[in-house]
Formats: sequence, C-alpha cells, structure tokens
Amino acid sequence: MTTSITQAERPRNRTEYLLVALIWLALWELLALIINEEVLFVSPHKVLVALIRLGGTLPFWQTIFLSILRVLGGFVLGYLLSALLAALAFRFSFLKAFLSPAISVIKATPVASFIILALMWSGKNFVPVIICILMVAPIVWSNVLEGLAAVDGDLLEMAQVYGMSPAARIRSIYVPSLIPYNAAAVGSGLGLCWKAGIAAEVICRTLPSIGNSIWETKFYIITDEMFAWTATVVILSVIFDRLIKFFMGRLLRKYKTEVAQ
Repeated sequence: MTTSITQAERPRNRTEYLLVALIWLALWELLALIINEEVLFVSPHKVLVALIRLGGTLPFWQTIFLSILRVLGGFVLGYLLSALLAALAFRFSFLKAFLSPAISVIKATPVASFIILALMWSGKNFVPVIICILMVAPIVWSNVLEGLAAVDGDLLEMAQVYGMSPAARIRSIYVPSLIPYNAAAVGSGLGLCWKAGIAAEVICRTLPSIGNSIWETKFYIITDEMFAWTATVVILSVIFDRLIKFFMGRLLRKYKTEVAQ
C-alpha cells in the first residue's frame, strides 16, 4: 500500500515542481520587463541564450572543470581531515576540548576575512581550496561527533559480549549510525563550499575559474553572461547535491539490508 501511494505521488510532485519553476520563470520575465534595463537585469530567455553561447566554447568547459576540481578537492580534504579529528576527539576528551575553540572561531569568522588571509599566505589558485576546507570543517566535525554519540550503547555491549573485532564493530555498528549524519554534513558542506569557493575565486581572481569569469562580466558589464555563469554555479551545485543524496541513500539502504540479514 505504501509503495503504491509513493508511486502515485511522484507524478504529482514532479508536476508541482514544474509548475512552481514555470511560475518563478514567469515572475523573473515580468520583473525584467518592468525594470526594462538589461544592464541591471536580464530576462531568463536571454540568460539561456548566453548560456548556450558560452557552452559552445572550449574555455567554458575548461573553466568549469577547474572550478569543480578546486571545490571538490577542498571539500574532500576538509571532510577527511575533519572526520578524522572528530573521531579522535570523540575518543580523547582533551583533544575535543583543545579543538572546540578553533572550530568555534572558524564558524564565527566571516568568509571574506579567511579569503584575504589565505591570499596573503598562499597563491591565489590555492585560496578556493583552503576556503572550502575551512567551510566544511565545522559542519563535518559537529555531525560526526553527533553521530558517534548517537551509536546504540546496547549494540556496543552486545558486540563486546560476542567478541566482535574492532573492524566488525565499525562496519556493522558505527558506519550505519554515521551514514545519516554524514549525509547531512555532506549535503550542507558541499553547498557551502560552492558558495565560498566561487566567492574566493571572485575576490582572488583565480585563473581560469567561474569566479573570475563572473568578475570579468561585471567589470565589462556583460550582464547576460554574468547571470549565465551564476546559473552555471547553481546548476552544478544542484547536480552534485542530487548525486550525493542518491549515493548516500543507496549506501544507507545497503547497510540496513545487511544488518537485517
């Protein structure tokens, strides 16, 4: 019964999403007509034309590829480092007390301040990577700690009684418990990395990069291309967010099936 209801709701949800998207596009078009000044605001169909025009050039795809490398590289490095430190902090209370103020400082400091400091300390091509590492660190830290604290104590006691090895405990108990928290951390962290990473590219004028392309379109007042590059960032962020949710969902279902068996 549940399956049939879910399948019946999917077309309706897709129709609703499409309707909402069309309404927002219509409002965008209406606002462009009211403003009637393309230097300040352009209509969606002109943004689409600019996006198609840019998409027909090789530098456009090279720029996207390099920006993706910086954002994802910084995200992966930040995730691995933060997850490792969080796991160690969960095990050693002194390390948690020692690192918590640093995490709080990172959370409270404006992104622009970090960008300027990173630009002083390293080359401009590395600044987006550093910023992504810093942005994802507090999110992964807090979610991993929360996930470890939520592990069922009864399961741990049972594993100890039956003499499960540490590797088996991690695979059968800790990993399934951590997957939902990691999914939340990855989704929020990657979205923040896209915003902060592109902002770092804009400020540092990293070459080549989506951020620098946005800066150039602003400098030369090419508003349709500025909107097109911004739309590119939004599209990339949505694509990677969907991919992460898909793979995390499959991973969680896989572990639930294995535990049930």
